[in-house]
Amino acid sequence: MAAEDMQQILVVDDDRTTLTIIERILSRNGYRPAVFASPKDALAHFADHDCDLVLSDFFMPDMNGDEFMREVRRLDAAVPLVFLTANEDTRTAIELVKAGADDYINKPVVEDEILFRIGKTLQEREHLRQIERAEQERELLRLEHEKLVNWRALYAAKDVHQTEQMIDLLSRTINQAGGFMWVDLLRMTTEPIDDEHVKISRGLVDTILTSAASQKEIFDYITFISRVDTFDLDIRRYELPELLPDLEGHMDTTLGDLCARHTRTKLVLQSGEVPAGAVSVDREYLMRIIHELLVNAVKYSPEGSRILAYTQTSEKEPGGIDIVVRNSPKLTKARDADGERVRGIPYDYSELVFDLFYTIDGFPTELEEEEWGDGTGLFVCRKLLQRMNGWITTGNGVDYTGDTPEPFIRFTVTLPPAEKHAGRD
Repeated sequence: MAAEDMQQILVVDDDRTTLTIIERILSRNGYRPAVFASPKDALAHFADHDCDLVLSDFFMPDMNGDEFMREVRRLDAAVPLVFLTANEDTRTAIELVKAGADDYINKPVVEDEILFRIGKTLQEREHLRQIERAEQERELLRLEHEKLVNWRALYAAKDVHQTEQMIDLLSRTINQAGGFMWVDLLRMTTEPIDDEHVKISRGLVDTILTSAASQKEIFDYITFISRVDTFDLDIRRYELPELLPDLEGHMDTTLGDLCARHTRTKLVLQSGEVPAGAVSVDREYLMRIIHELLVNAVKYSPEGSRILAYTQTSEKEPGGIDIVVRNSPKLTKARDADGERVRGIPYDYSELVFDLFYTIDGFPTELEEEEWGDGTGLFVCRKLLQRMNGWITTGNGVDYTGDTPEPFIRFTVTLPPAEKHAGRD
């Protein structure tokens, strides 16, 4: 089995002998151990790597097991976590399980027991994931049975409540143009002329054409967003000193035109010292993505507010760049769990659903400058960036530099260094 296909077990124990024993047991039984004597080093590794299970000692000098568990759960609420405890600490182990640990193993370590406990915990967690997926699938099948829209392929394992709101909006959009009422009218009002012809009213013909045009628009929209992954991209390597001035010039010109037409003010910050390095992108599509994000910033900001755009050395990808677009938020048509209209980005929305649901205001709120309208903008941008090995992160924030605190929405496009794109589309 290839190393990348093995399940990775993160092990932390300040006792080097125990650590070595566990590492050998796991390695010769098909697991990929990542072992650490320091809880802080273990957490740093956990933050940057996918781990299938965490195995931790409880009594450690730098950080006790309960604190370590809180930090792990803060980074990943679902990863299985098993504690190592001494025989006399069974009460402590039980309290840890009550607090969120999945199991515990008594020291000294016995190979058969540690393998049994790890295997059992991994199986139980996978079983829970399968149950959750089955519940979501059952709900999506119910929606299909009601003949709304088949979103299963797009929203598998996503938030069903948000999907229902999406489907409801699409359904209402279709029904505003008459829905499928024309089918019943056609059955009831046609008069036969001969064996091959029937007579229908001009009004019914107009209703059918209007309804069909509306339905075609909706299903063209669905077809379009399902085909984003098939767009032809011309991905090439670009040196940052060559790309960034063009990119900043594009942002400055585009945002200037948008702000002049829609009564906003712009601020495009120029890079000081342009960093060395390179990124691999489709330059034309990158410019179109930035254009769409700037249009989105105008679309979801109040009149008279300021829009900020700039590039910087990436905070999370050494050697890469971040492209940041920031705007003041306004109330959207989306509503939170309490039924209140959302201002800014709803933190509890799943990423893919958010991209479409948040921008679904695009149906009643359109800008002629949009290339990917009807609520598809952020979805298309994210999918295209994935093809370039990049991504978008979103978030709310507050600017305290002025006289009064000002909330803002931030979209950050991250492009990793070109070396990370080798071998990818």
